[in-house]
Amino acid sequence: MITTLGEDDQTVITAEKILIAAGARPRIPNIKGLEGTGYLTSDEALRLKKQPHTLTIIGGGYIACELAHFFGALGTKINIIQRNKALIPNEDKEISQKFTEIFSKKYNIYLDCETEYVSRENDTNNSNKFHVEAKERASGKSIELVSDQLLIAAGRIPNSDTLDLEKTGVCVGEKGYIKTDGYLETDVNGIFALGDIIGRYLFKHNANHEAQYASNNILQPNKKIPVDYAAMPHAIFSSPQVAGVGFTEQELKKEGIEYQKSVYPYINTGMGHALEDREGFVKFLADKIKGKILGCHIIGTDASILIHEVLIAMRAGDDGGNIGDITKTVHIHPALSEVVARAAAGICRK
Repeated sequence: MITTLGEDDQTVITAEKILIAAGARPRIPNIKGLEGTGYLTSDEALRLKKQPHTLTIIGGGYIACELAHFFGALGTKINIIQRNKALIPNEDKEISQKFTEIFSKKYNIYLDCETEYVSRENDTNNSNKFHVEAKERASGKSIELVSDQLLIAAGRIPNSDTLDLEKTGVCVGEKGYIKTDGYLETDVNGIFALGDIIGRYLFKHNANHEAQYASNNILQPNKKIPVDYAAMPHAIFSSPQVAGVGFTEQELKKEGIEYQKSVYPYINTGMGHALEDREGFVKFLADKIKGKILGCHIIGTDASILIHEVLIAMRAGDDGGNIGDITKTVHIHPALSEVVARAAAGICRK
């Protein structure tokens, strides 16, 4: 029901059930001088009317790298300032290292650096230029970069702080994400939430996935179904592409889970050779006894497509997917998917 109240014509909407899907926004780091300079975020970057000659990016995650690829492919000179010692550090370590190596050949990458100061000033051509000062953490060496545009890609934060949730009793965690149960319901009966604002997987395809469950659980409260997040994948649409699902190797080591791994390069397959993809590879992580797929990570041509064979095996296979579900499947020669089959076969041989 919609009601108009008060002198200011404030509108109040009431409902038996409420679904919060207010998403997240770019996180803006506290950098001296940054405020008021007219920097870009991912919200505005693809709406520029003029291509920058030089673009400096603060951040080294997947958003930073996708936009670096976009502008770099158009001919823009790219500078990336990354606090971590590698780009896309949340990926499997071997993937992250290879990706960083490839990107470092294309763009100016400044790793393990802290941005200290930003300003925007007129140069000799009377053009407003961004001046960024950073410092290498290990050596203390100062770096000064000048560019036409500055892009902040330092992560995202939930929009929960814009909703006056304290008036509802809906609880949020330390990082601001709304807390929900397995059915996507908050601790307030009848209020549900999904997507980036609950912080489980910050991907559009995950929000779509959760929406199906939320719809059912709101409309059929007596037949609620918990969200199945099994084999939730992700991909990075850069060059090279990256895709992954399940555990990374460093996560397995941290958890003390025994595993075996197999890595197979694209170039050793017919299509990989034809494409001259000398850097790409597929990496499988599997249980030592039963060969259960614990994780798969791909870097290279069409990685975002190749990962889907693994997803189906993990979702539909026995006990969460077994390496045999892939190796027993006949793969077309010389399709690129042979690289997935051969990487899987490496697990079986062991």
